[in-house]
Amino acid sequence: MDNYNSSGQNISGTFSGSYKGENGNILLDVVIKENVITHIELLSHTENPGFNKAIVQLTDDIITSNSLDVDIVSGATLTSTSFIKAVEDALKNSGINPSDLKDVSTITTSKDDYLTNNCDILIIGGGGAGLSAAIEASSTSECKVILLEKMSFAGGNTRMSGGEYAAPGNWVQLNEGILDDSIDTFFNDIYYGGKEKGNPELIKVLAENALTNAFWLRDFVGVKYKDTQSWYGGHSYSRTLWPEGDGPKYVDTLISKAVDLGVEFHYNTKANQLLKDGTGRVIGVRAVRNGKIIDYVAQKGVILTTGGFGSNIEMREEYNTVWPTLDESIPTTNSPAIVGDGIKMAEELGANIVNMESIQLYPINNPATGNYYFLDYARLNSNAILVNKHGNRFVNEKETRDNLSASILKQPDSRAFEIIDSTVIKKMNLKETYSSEISKGLAQKVLTIGTLEECADFFDIPYDSLIETAKKYNSYSTTGIDEDFGRTSSLEPVDINGEFIMFAGVVSVHHTMGGVDIDKNARVLDINKIPIPGLYAAGEVTGSIHGGNRLGSLSMPDTVTFGRIAARSAVNMH
Repeated sequence: MDNYNSSGQNISGTFSGSYKGENGNILLDVVIKENVITHIELLSHTENPGFNKAIVQLTDDIITSNSLDVDIVSGATLTSTSFIKAVEDALKNSGINPSDLKDVSTITTSKDDYLTNNCDILIIGGGGAGLSAAIEASSTSECKVILLEKMSFAGGNTRMSGGEYAAPGNWVQLNEGILDDSIDTFFNDIYYGGKEKGNPELIKVLAENALTNAFWLRDFVGVKYKDTQSWYGGHSYSRTLWPEGDGPKYVDTLISKAVDLGVEFHYNTKANQLLKDGTGRVIGVRAVRNGKIIDYVAQKGVILTTGGFGSNIEMREEYNTVWPTLDESIPTTNSPAIVGDGIKMAEELGANIVNMESIQLYPINNPATGNYYFLDYARLNSNAILVNKHGNRFVNEKETRDNLSASILKQPDSRAFEIIDSTVIKKMNLKETYSSEISKGLAQKVLTIGTLEECADFFDIPYDSLIETAKKYNSYSTTGIDEDFGRTSSLEPVDINGEFIMFAGVVSVHHTMGGVDIDKNARVLDINKIPIPGLYAAGEVTGSIHGGNRLGSLSMPDTVTFGRIAARSAVNMH
């Protein structure tokens, strides 16, 4: 390895960097190949190492541009600045200045950088669908399975979720005495909740397999579930299972099972182009890792599990016909990696792309980050009130995500304020369970704790209006009739004299219901509705299931059901 100082021309190697910001130390390694940053490995950080959205976004921006001259991530100024300073420190330790990094327009790849990697089943994307497909393929066959993930860790949006899983007739329902839920009811909830735009054949597959796959996750994969469940807007019953440790623990359990079964994980590997043979069969993908082009060739099948396009502002704006705007003013709950690359690769190959205009907004998110509040589970599973800047209720708090979001966008500053009283705070143990989120919200000045009057003063909301709203709501709880918005669920009085948690919320892009068209065997269809040989898909990259709106807690049963089906189809070359 030859190292030169900043007046030289060639620096290669791995160099460590650090920076002490307000929130603690950031430690990382930067891999450089001939003055090109090929990888940044986050070693430690005080904010959720490895998938903090700001750090993921900055990593992609720096590597893509081969420059430290990148935009600060909105809502994460301190984290962004500290991260860039740590990368700059690594460059300093390498002996070069940021100005010595090569202009990306001059970077070319030589023939010597082409490699080939063979397998039986190739899975592109390491979220919930990809991991489910990998486990199914490797546990039911002798196939060599390779999973490609463009980030340095697996999980995608699933890692950032609660891991909630809706299944009718599940064991928690039975323990709670809910005995009349059914597959037919579940089907109707999905179909009508999706505005009757989903493919009934695929919804039927999802509804019929949700419970079986919940047992598969619990008994075969090893996911541990809590002994309580939840309800989400649009569901006829409480039927949502919760994994212990939420999305992060759920994902790690799937990864552990896949590794035990022999699945090969190739991280930091970005798929760019699907490959076909002379007969038109999809046989692999051309990818890039650490500056090298690698052709992955699959003998049996390629499974797309790359997710949707919630973090791709251009695609959001291109396809949006529903919302006033989905430009940069609307944040997202998604990982910055979710940019629609799988959809675009499939479309270039002739895949049918459907339902792209259906883009879901999540209604209650932190204005500072765009991420949803876990505290919002108080509204979903117990009792909370939503008000606007004038202190007035404006919607049934138990509505579906799309209706709630539409209502919030009509309020002053497109903002809502959620109020949780002392009864719910104690019953749900909110202060202890969500202490980290509360601390961050207080520091970001998007959340406050105090009397109703103190909360109103903090957010500059008229107290007289707010107390009148609370009293009016309490009168509805006494009669059991919400005369304003028709709410019936958890219509319980709030303790107007007690302590409250109150926080501001904005809408964020949460889920994109559009994507590649598939059949009941998870085969990707072309524009003539004919399966493309060798190509399968599952999860949010698909666009045929949820129609105009995805109900909460349907993502996990979707990814598992069609991930497993895609694996079986690929193994059998169906």
